Amino acid sequence: MKKLFLFSIFPLLLMNCKDNDDFNPDALDCTEVACTEIFISLVVTVKDTDGVLIPLDRFEVIDSKTSEDLTPAITFDDFQMARQSGQYPLYDDSFVFENQNTKRTILFRGFINDEKIAEAEYVIDTDCCHVSITLGDAVITID
Repeated sequence: MKKLFLFSIFPLLLMNCKDNDDFNPDALDCTEVACTEIFISLVVTVKDTDGVLIPLDRFEVIDSKTSEDLTPAITFDDFQMARQSGQYPLYDDSFVFENQNTKRTILFRGFINDEKIAEAEYVIDTDCCHVSITLGDAVITID
């Protein structure tokens, strides 16, 4: 009897399975998504070919499509820490709400004495909750 039950239920299970080919993450309703409480900050590291960290005088982050200045506002002390660590803020979760389920292409530019010494392009993926780099190297190596 158990075998008959199992064989009769198996076709029902197969009929109820759905193919996920129609799944569209861009159509995801973010109002029903539970996000973690962590705050993601993406950074880039600027160094030379010997691995020595490069302290920039300034940097900027620009939206490639709109030319909007997205450079994070940081304090003087935070900028000094960035210079010491060679790690500069690129993009963070503060952009999630207005950019949910989108991809954005941005440029990071680094300057010393007003001369551009570093430039890298990134594609940033923003889901319902967080940002991530989907294209681009988080380490910029200067020759």
